[in-house]
Amino acid sequence: MGKRNMRRGKVIYALALFLWCLLLIGAAGFGLMKVADYAAEYEASRPSHTMDAYIATLGDSLLEGGIADTIAAMPHEVQTDEEVAQHVSELLSNGISYVRKGNAGLGGRISYSLRCNGNEFGTVTLVEDESLAQGKIDLEKWPWKLLPWKTIPWRVESESFDFTGLYSSVEVVVPRTYHVYLNGIELGPEYIVEEDIPYNVLEKYYDEYEGLPTKVRYRFDDLVGVIEPVIRDEDGAFFVIDPNADDGQFIRGCSQSKLARLAEFTAGFVDNYLKYTSGVVDPTYGYQKLQPYLVPGADLDQRMVNAMDGLSWAHTSSLTVDSSTLNGALNLGDGFYLCDITATATTFAMGHGEVETVSNMRVIVREENDDIRAISLELY
Repeated sequence: MGKRNMRRGKVIYALALFLWCLLLIGAAGFGLMKVADYAAEYEASRPSHTMDAYIATLGDSLLEGGIADTIAAMPHEVQTDEEVAQHVSELLSNGISYVRKGNAGLGGRISYSLRCNGNEFGTVTLVEDESLAQGKIDLEKWPWKLLPWKTIPWRVESESFDFTGLYSSVEVVVPRTYHVYLNGIELGPEYIVEEDIPYNVLEKYYDEYEGLPTKVRYRFDDLVGVIEPVIRDEDGAFFVIDPNADDGQFIRGCSQSKLARLAEFTAGFVDNYLKYTSGVVDPTYGYQKLQPYLVPGADLDQRMVNAMDGLSWAHTSSLTVDSSTLNGALNLGDGFYLCDITATATTFAMGHGEVETVSNMRVIVREENDDIRAISLELY
């Protein structure tokens, strides 16, 4: 009987020990589950968890919320909100990071600086949200109330953005009569920041002749991203500026019909000019005949007026214009033309007899309402 009782006691002891171990394992497992629940709730309550979730969805909300409001408020006269959003999307595709600002969670709020390519483009403020704190762990009960760490989740309270870093400027210098377009929209005169820029190939003429064509500088500062300007000339044709060429690229040849019209003008002009300057006619009468070919008050007109007194002393008794040839003409733009003319004449002067002369001249003329008049003349 003694041995049987001893054996029974060992079995009961072993069974009790096994049950105790099961109890300890169950308690430990339950405790670990609670700890795991607490750890999960603690992790979910970290501001970084909220920020990571916010960043993950930021690129999908470009046309709504704070980003959309910011884009709508940005000046972008030649671009739509959708086009600006596309540039913002390209910016954010380079990766977004966030850095906590200096408030360190005071008053249950934390602010973060949003950065892309090392530059700040926005600020997000988080606030603790007690309504989201109903988790599996009751922090008011023991032993959780002994822990100093809160598991109150955070939510986005406010956001603000600044995409001015996306702005770029574009400048272009074109003849005054040309048109500049950005994204299909023509820039108006309010975008002209400089006027009266001379053509570099006509610089020697500006001091002597008024009204020559000039250039203007357009500048547009509210461009998001990069858009190349499109240029059209005064006739509406597309024009591509060669940055390596001088302003002669803006000067064009003339059509055959225009050359014919200019030749008609130069024939009459040369005949009256040579007769007046030779002194074969009365100066007053000669000027009256030449005047309809001159721009009143222009350089050439003033020269002819100033020469009037001296012409009365001329010794040429006769002059015959044998030929007047328009060698070519260039369209300077804005109604101005540079005509290259060769004229031959036969003169008779006392003491010299009959002399044949050749005159090569460059004449700048202006056309207004089909009325062509000379501004300047240069013999060469």
